Amino acid sequence: MRTFWTVTTWILAGATVVLAVLLPFIATGKAAVLPVLLLAVPVALIDGIRRYGWVALLFFAAETLIISNFFENLSVETGFPFGDYHYTGGPQLIHVPIYIGPVYFGLGYICWRVAELLLAGGRRRTVDIFALPALAAVLMTVFDLGSDSIAATVNHVWEWEDGGGVFGVPFTNYLGWWLVTYLFFQVFALYLSRRRATARKTTQASAPIVYGALGLNAVAYFLAADDFAVTDPSGAVWSHQALAETMMLINLFAVLPFALLGLRSAARDPQGRSVGSVDAEGVEAHGTRATDVRN
Repeated sequence: MRTFWTVTTWILAGATVVLAVLLPFIATGKAAVLPVLLLAVPVALIDGIRRYGWVALLFFAAETLIISNFFENLSVETGFPFGDYHYTGGPQLIHVPIYIGPVYFGLGYICWRVAELLLAGGRRRTVDIFALPALAAVLMTVFDLGSDSIAATVNHVWEWEDGGGVFGVPFTNYLGWWLVTYLFFQVFALYLSRRRATARKTTQASAPIVYGALGLNAVAYFLAADDFAVTDPSGAVWSHQALAETMMLINLFAVLPFALLGLRSAARDPQGRSVGSVDAEGVEAHGTRATDVRN
């Protein structure tokens, strides 16, 4: 059974790369971000249950969905913390499309695992209970910085009512993304700390592969992009080709390096033997002090 889930994870991770690279050329410049993010959900479910147990993963999913939906709706109503915007599609949970919750969960878990790899570095060491959530939130925000303008200004999945300097997106969006994602990562870190839980062996490379696929999509999108003018709701006109070029550069020099460093750590410890959780006193959870999370 372990081999089956390992193979399944590899297939799903590989599919994200294929989609990310080919879809912009097959579908005339269409970004593959959403299909890749949706594939991240089963990767997160499989890896999360195998690594932390279904109880811990259910906790992560629940608190991620609650916190993200609360702040998304709060921002639509008040402008805090992301800015003034609204979604254009449905069905919605209050003001937020239902699929946004699973996206937060899938991408959130992927970023958590990549951050875990980056901090552990393939060596047996304690992972700081605050550094891990902060870095995972940075990975989430870097991804958003390299994709939000395409989703909002070009595809109008959501619209920023007053526009913004980042091709129609305000800087407050990215500050808000870091804050909100940090909150649900920190809650999860504290949860694992209180349980003094050890993480089980899983397919380490799957998370950085999925994260890297998101970066590769921006490169493919740029190569397939046509040059035309796009107008945001504030009336500002932007060059689509310049937008695609900027998103590509952000992904090329931020998202992809993080993914490659994560893959390097995964290669040094393919099954995650060296990545430990921490307890409330900052002691690495091994041996008799740790409680296995195989629920």
